[in-house]
Amino acid sequence: MPRASDYLLEGYTYHLTQRCHNREFLLRLAKDRDVYREWLRQGVKRHGVSVYGFCITSNHVHILVHVDSVENVSRLMHLASGSTAKRYNLRTGRTGAMWQHPYQCTIVEDGRHLLNCLTYIDLNMVRAGMVAHPREWRWCGHDELVGLRKRYRILDIERLLQSLGASSETELRRYYTEAIAERSEAALLQRESHWTDSLAVGSETFVKGTKDAYKRRWTFDLRQISGEYKDVWTIREDQAPYNVQ
Repeated sequence: MPRASDYLLEGYTYHLTQRCHNREFLLRLAKDRDVYREWLRQGVKRHGVSVYGFCITSNHVHILVHVDSVENVSRLMHLASGSTAKRYNLRTGRTGAMWQHPYQCTIVEDGRHLLNCLTYIDLNMVRAGMVAHPREWRWCGHDELVGLRKRYRILDIERLLQSLGASSETELRRYYTEAIAERSEAALLQRESHWTDSLAVGSETFVKGTKDAYKRRWTFDLRQISGEYKDVWTIREDQAPYNVQ
């Protein structure tokens, strides 16, 4: 499993995931998810990180970021997870770590691969059977992406337009809502491990390029993903899977 401390590179978009310690449901209460979301928002403001999507579940989080500065992304994650843990432990009297470390990362190619990852993230709690549609889970990016949330926003919509190749927010909303509907109608709600278990996801040319970008002597496994979407390739290492929804 790709560890962010080893794999973050500037100039790429990453799907970051982090699970609560021992997979406990430490974020099962809405007020604790609210705390994480607010510290994530504060981190975006303080460190200038472009966040494209997020989902805060009961026991893990997903964050889709573009990395302009590895240091600033690390600061963002440290602020969100560390401040949430401090608040949680003070409120509950709990001691010890709240999170598994380090958080994990997967590079995602811009364009349709990025859109597929974005919708996969926002459908997380639909897959878990908690809600019927992302609009019912307010701890994800859905409301910002469709223009319903105007204040206390987290997402960098302007930058996301560029990465998706969308010409306007209207076009972005159409792409996104259609992708959510298509996945739901086609029952494409099973876990897709390549979004969390891989080093990179995208076209064959793109993922081969990420291998070259690392310039390290690791052995990579290049493979094509079968299924609904064509031309989806991954590079991964032979490590134990990181089981998140």
